[in-house]
Amino acid sequence: MVGFIQETILESSPIVEQDFRHALCTGQTGCGKTTSFILPNIADRIQKGYGMLIVDVKGNLHSQVKVLADEHGRLEDVKEIGVVWGDSVNIFENVSRSLLLDILRDIDGKDKPDRFWINSALGIAGHLFDLFDVYKNVKSLCPINLDKTFPYEFCANSINKLLSSFDSLNDFIKACDRLVRRLSRMRVVDMRNDGLEENSAYLLYQFIQEFDSIATKLKNFHEEIDTESPSSGQGGVFMVLKNILQPFSQDGLNGEGQLKQLLEEGKIVVLHADTYDENLNMAIMNILYKQLLKRHTSKPITLFVDEFQRSVSSDNIPYIDMFREMNVELIAAMQNIEQLENKLGKSRCDEFFGNILHRYEYANHLHNTLKSFEYRHSNKISSAAPTFITDKQRQVTQIKWQNKTNRPLSEGWIYLRSDGYKRVVIFNVATQQQKYHYFLEEKDSSLAYEFSLLKNSNHALSA
Repeated sequence: MVGFIQETILESSPIVEQDFRHALCTGQTGCGKTTSFILPNIADRIQKGYGMLIVDVKGNLHSQVKVLADEHGRLEDVKEIGVVWGDSVNIFENVSRSLLLDILRDIDGKDKPDRFWINSALGIAGHLFDLFDVYKNVKSLCPINLDKTFPYEFCANSINKLLSSFDSLNDFIKACDRLVRRLSRMRVVDMRNDGLEENSAYLLYQFIQEFDSIATKLKNFHEEIDTESPSSGQGGVFMVLKNILQPFSQDGLNGEGQLKQLLEEGKIVVLHADTYDENLNMAIMNILYKQLLKRHTSKPITLFVDEFQRSVSSDNIPYIDMFREMNVELIAAMQNIEQLENKLGKSRCDEFFGNILHRYEYANHLHNTLKSFEYRHSNKISSAAPTFITDKQRQVTQIKWQNKTNRPLSEGWIYLRSDGYKRVVIFNVATQQQKYHYFLEEKDSSLAYEFSLLKNSNHALSA
């Protein structure tokens, strides 16, 4: 793309009309897409109270978003997904069986020539989905607490733990057997005598039988694993399933609730796409796109997706033709149309663009200055003033956000980037000192008990 040479009209920034007909901005790196298009529109939607998802591809957008949110009194609405200090969602919450298998197939690379292992692994993944789906019905009908009998849930962390070894899978199967024994036919009859409604008792027993049938399939699978040749046969299938599910246990994806729920609550969610690989990012977005087709509120939602071509494939395209009636808009940016054509093919790319009303084409950055950036929109050439945010603004707001969201460090310290396993770099804005900060997901219970005794002892001595 070359620079524009026609006479331009100076504008403050191109704000996308709020008609939910979507917008796409194209232009080379450095031509002003972020500072004069993405950031001004983020600020506009923040001011209007939208729920927002902001895909942070480079890892530096989150701090700028916080500054804009603070300016409009919405700093506490900012949530980060994909960093150890951030929030977490259950990426598998309310995911259908077909969608789960599709994203697992894509995460492994659907174009691989040998599909035997992945297809066999997906068969076991289907059994796991069916088992947890039936258990959800059992748990809702059963009048007694089953958490200790069956201490598993349908989330990436729990599933990866039961798949961590052949023995852990065996422990899971034993837990299934315990559940079936605890809810035997006579036990259900006793529940009926204790007040369980008759139709519920029939349903409960039917679900238990179905649960037992699926668990038997997993048991047969486990029995066929040859522990002396663990990488062959069913052992190989087990390892493939473990590998394709492992990415979903990363920071931000193994909590509770849905990403869609945060957006419907009006939160400003920053997804650290630089934390995940491209296939995982596409899986996350694919799940969200489908969930947004079933909304419970009419609160407007904006999806800001920079480097848009990285989050789509021929099987993963946002349903922008249906998003409008759901009050969902897409505001995307990328370098050029050819990037999307390479991903989707020309015909599908043209079909997608047919549903985007607002298109902005930024001029080559060699013809711009840091004071204004040229762009073309609706056959008119204009010049937009950028939104620049200083490092000091970002640092001060980051500390303020950490304190407001109950993630405080010692005064003056801010989080930077994740660096290694369960570790982040923190930086003191006053002394310029930098050090590591470690995070623990689980703390040893015996140590916690000893520490509590020590704390109480010291407290008694000081008193």
